[in-house]
Formats: sequence, structure tokens, C-alpha cells
Amino acid sequence: MRRLFLLLFCFPSSWIALTAIQAADTQQPNILVILADDLGYSDLGCYGGEIPTPNIDALAHHGVRFTQVYNSARCCPSRASLMTGLYPTQAGIGDFTTDRPNPDRGPGYLGRLNKQCVTLAEVLKPAGYGCYYVGKWHMHPETGPIRRGFDEFYGYTRDHSHDQYDADYYIRLPEGRKKEIDPPADDYYATDVFNDYALEFIRQGQQSDKPWFLFLGHSSPHFPVQAPAARVDKYEAIYRRGWDKLREERFERMRKLGLADGDHWKLNPRSLVPVDRDDIANGYAGQENPAWDSLDLPRQRDLARRMAVFAAMVEGVDAGVGRIVDHLQATGDLDNTLILFLSDNGACYEWGPFGFDGVSRVGTTTLRTGDDLRTTGQRGTHQSYGSGWANLGNTPFRMYKHFTHEGGISMPLIAHWPTGIGTPNAWIRQPGHVMDVMPTLLEATGATYPQTYGDRSVTPLSGTSLLPAIRGEALPSRSIGFDHQGAHALRDGDWKIVWSKRMPEKIEWELYNLAEDRCETNDLAAAHPDRLRTMIAAWNEWAWRVGVHYNPAQGNQVVRNIEMDPHFPIAQRSWILEANINAQAPAGVVAAQGGREQGYALHFVDGHPALDVRINGKVTRLIAKQRFAGKLRLRAELNAQKMRLQVNQEAALEVDSPGLLPLQPKDELSLGYDAQSAAGDYEAPNPFSGLISDFKIRALANE
Repeated sequence: MRRLFLLLFCFPSSWIALTAIQAADTQQPNILVILADDLGYSDLGCYGGEIPTPNIDALAHHGVRFTQVYNSARCCPSRASLMTGLYPTQAGIGDFTTDRPNPDRGPGYLGRLNKQCVTLAEVLKPAGYGCYYVGKWHMHPETGPIRRGFDEFYGYTRDHSHDQYDADYYIRLPEGRKKEIDPPADDYYATDVFNDYALEFIRQGQQSDKPWFLFLGHSSPHFPVQAPAARVDKYEAIYRRGWDKLREERFERMRKLGLADGDHWKLNPRSLVPVDRDDIANGYAGQENPAWDSLDLPRQRDLARRMAVFAAMVEGVDAGVGRIVDHLQATGDLDNTLILFLSDNGACYEWGPFGFDGVSRVGTTTLRTGDDLRTTGQRGTHQSYGSGWANLGNTPFRMYKHFTHEGGISMPLIAHWPTGIGTPNAWIRQPGHVMDVMPTLLEATGATYPQTYGDRSVTPLSGTSLLPAIRGEALPSRSIGFDHQGAHALRDGDWKIVWSKRMPEKIEWELYNLAEDRCETNDLAAAHPDRLRTMIAAWNEWAWRVGVHYNPAQGNQVVRNIEMDPHFPIAQRSWILEANINAQAPAGVVAAQGGREQGYALHFVDGHPALDVRINGKVTRLIAKQRFAGKLRLRAELNAQKMRLQVNQEAALEVDSPGLLPLQPKDELSLGYDAQSAAGDYEAPNPFSGLISDFKIRALANE
């Protein structure tokens, strides 16, 4: 047998086991990645939760737990990032899967895995691994698991969620494979069957005489919250105590566990319910989640049962972990199996404190009372648990899945691998990202990340291996970018900027020092304007580089050397913008902010520079009579009296102003095209035909 050398170093508070991982001298580990769906940061017992998760906790106590590892704010972007080692847009799933991608949004939003990425299976299979997948795929069926390198699959490839009791929906691939496990429809419960298939595929891998890789992608505890009633009953009394008391108790347990390790951790007030249609938000749009004691008893009982079902779903995931670990222990494979357990985003608020019933975003919430309470989560039902319980799940952070505050993008990550990392029971406090899973597995297995795959080039990795952090070494210095459907963030060292969405008040960039304020309670944007501007510019540069920003005429190569706030405040403000462009036959939008109601656009009409200002739907245009081409410096201004437009050193053109924009437009500032509805008098996106080398916009004192 090949030998492994284990080194022990003593640190003041704990023993950390460090291993010299030498691919040439060590047997390749088996790999098991377990992904929970919509599990909150503190839902697990080993992260402070009241839900009993003894089997997952045991992995943590004999492995490591990360405190600052991030995801991409939602199910499928996080899966794309985890599976490829790239940012979601680099892999083709910038925000969601779709059958009809909008070409004007660019290759980052194909809605499926692109041809320039490789999956974990496509990298591990050439290194000798058998590759198996169980559960939720959610990276589009056209780029399904078998096409992207996996040998065997059981689960579902379309949709973000499905009825746990619908036996006929779940499929076995490749086509023609007979289901090894096929319980009667009346006995079917997807979480249990996923656990059964995980064991089935592990046995197949063990019989193959090759190292094996299993990805277990649970759909639990994502809505619809469903679990057998007998499992649910024992949790109901716990959750009748309400989210306020339970949040406080979770935070206290986090302190006792050593997770919340200082005064820089603070329990946030109850989070806001995001702005939405009133019936969808249960009447709380833009307000704080209600105090539990303010709710009447029938509502409390209904909500307690919903959360009890959620807890039973987590129990089902944990039970499966226990069965898998017992099997690996019995067959001698546990010590040299690298197990990673993580979640795909923060807990899910959809869409108000009372949750919803039936089809999402219709605005239906059913209050169950009496004997009907026990039907919650049973066959024929479809419920979510709501924003109040999601706020509990993300204790002690702000906000939820969909958002880029810590509550939306922070997740538990547990690593267990006695042969490779020892059994240190340690907290790892360096920042990481779900895209780091790929390079971590590359280092652990000795597999090689390719420059090409087949006849196509492959995007270089964006992630970094987390094994050095486990060994007690510093990870490389880097910034980590985030974007999801209008919510943005950038983490750079201890500092983080956040742009939110669906807020009742004016949205502006926020700035936090997470070393001093882990839970984002103290916005430092006003105190550090220079740092804020630098980080906004860095976020924009990142957004262009990874394909969040995109120009349909020039790809993502149209803009360089920019310092741009996509939400620059222009309501009731005078402003000047300046841009350097180079175009032999200029046409299309240089810059546009806003849309069909309010906004402005600096653009060219067949070589003629023009400034359009739209107020309450009406456009006022200032356009040059002369055509221009080549390298040009453009300057546009709007104040309460005049609109002005200047090209190079030519005399400025001006007309009477239609006034200042009365409201901040919803559509973001975009360069090189008009990203959404048209701010000017043209048809969007109206892409620019040249290059933009510089752009600035600044506010003026109102005249």
C-alpha cells in the first residue's frame, strides 16, 4: 500500500491536521459532493441550528467548517459555478436557465452550460474516475449530465423544483437504463429515493475498481416544502415558539460553537420583506418581517407547521448522509473519500412572511387550521415557508436568496477527508466561493484542467483550491464578484460593496468592513468615498470581464478604462457625462440610463451625435447637424435650464431643457448599447459601432 505522511502542528486553540498530499505517492480519493437546496447559513446543528443533523455534524466535527464561503445567490447560477470552477456568466448561466436566451444579453446568459466550460465529470473522468449524479440538475436538459460527462444519472434535469411525491417525473439516464430502485407511487418520496440511489451508485463505483465521483444534488429543502407527516409532527412544538426567540437562540449557539467568534458578529434586526405586489408579499412589501407575537394564533400555527415540514426535509438529507457514511465505514472507504457538504444559496424568502400556496407569484396563501394543518406538505400540496422563517435560516445575516447581502450568498461548507486533511474539527475563516470546488478537487485528485476539450477552447479557471486554507496557509489575494438580477456585490479583502434591489428606499452602493462588521450592520459608504469609488470601478471591470456587462455589437470588448456606477443617481440632479470613442462610421448608443418612462441616451444617428432626454415618456432631442468620425471626445450636460452637447473642441450645442428627471429610472446605466427599454427615441438595444475608451458621469450643483 502506498504511504501517506501526516504532520501535526499545534496552534493556540486547536490541533490542525495537515497532510502532505502527494498525488504520485497517494491513492486517489473517492469524491462525494452533497449539495442541499435553499438551506440557510445556520440551519445545520453544527452551524447553530435547532434542527437535529447528527450525521452532518459528525462530518464537521471530524473535518473542517468554513465560515466565509460564498455562492452565486440562486440555485442554477451556483450549480453552474460549482460544476465548472467559473463565475456563472462564464459558464453560460448568468441568472437562470431558459429555452429562449436573449442574444442581446450575450453568451453569459445562454441559460445552459456553454461549450467553453468543462464540468467536474469532464475533468475527473480522464483522470480515471467513474462519475455519477443523483438529484436536481438545473443546468438545462440540453446540456444534461450524460452529455456533460457523467456515466450514470437519476433525478430530474428540467425545472428548479418538483413535487417530492411524483414518482413518474424522476428519470434514469442514459436512455434505456432500467431503474434499479423503483418504489410504488404511494411510497415514493424523492429525498429518500435520492439517498437510495446515492448508495446504489457508490456500490457501482466500488465494484468498478476505479475511484468514483458522486454528486448528490438534493432538491430538499427547496419548496414545495413536503415531508411525511410522521416526520413533521415532532418539530411543530419547536416552531410554535416563533422566529424571534429561535433567532436569538441560534445566534447564542453560534457564539458557543465558536462560529461567531467576536463582537464583529451582531444579530441583525428582522430583515425587510422585499418590495413586491401586495398580495404576493402578504401585505408586508417593503416592511420588516412581523414580530411573531404580533400574529394571531391561527397564523402562528399555520406557519409553525410549514417550518416543521422544512425541518423534516433537512432531517431526510441528514439521514441519507448517515446511511452513506455507515456504508463507507463498513466497506473501508470512508477515510479516503473526500466529502464536501454545502448549500446553493441563502434561505429562500419567496415571497412574504406567510409563504405561498400553489403556483408561485400568483398571490395565493392558504391559512390552514384544525385538522387541515397536518395536510401541510403532504401529497397534493405545494407550499413555501415564507420570509420570516428564511430570516431565521440566515441568522445572523441580512436578506435572503436572490440578494447579495451576506444572507443571500453565505453558505455552510464542510470538508471531511481523514486521509487527506486529518480530523481537525476546525473553523476555516478565509473567504472562498463555490467556484473553488473544481480547483480543490483538481488538487486532491491530481486531475488536470484542460486548455481545450475536444475541438473547443476552455475558459481558464476563476476559482482557487481551498486545500491550502485547510492546511493553514493563506489563499491567494483576490476579489470576488457577484451579480444576480440587479443585485451586485464585490468582496475585496475585508471590504465589501453591495447594491441591493426591491427596497422601499432609494438604493445606493453600500460599503462594509467585514473584519469589523461581519453582519453588515454599519454602512461606511459616506465615510470612505474614495474606497467606494475604487471598488465600484473594480466591480464594473469584473462585470465586463466575466460577461455580466455585454455589448451585442462588440461582445464584451467595447469598453475599457471605465469607472461607472450602473445606478448613478440622476433624479432631480444636474449632471455632465464625458466619453472618448473611436468609430469610423459611428452609430448607436454610447451610454444610456433609464427606459421608456425616464432616462437619457448619448448616441449617434448615422454619424450625427445626439443627446436624448426622456421625462414621463416624452423625448427631447439635441442633435448635431454635422457628421463626425474617428477619435472623438463627447460631452453632454443636463440642468434645469439647458441641454448641452459638445464634440471635441467644437462649440457646444444647446437647447432649452425639459427639466430634471423627476424619478430615478429603474433601468441601469449601460455602455455601448441600451440594455433594456429604450431611453432614447430609437429601438433598443441600438448597439454602438465603435469602441469606448473612457466614460465618466458626475453630478453638478443644480442651477
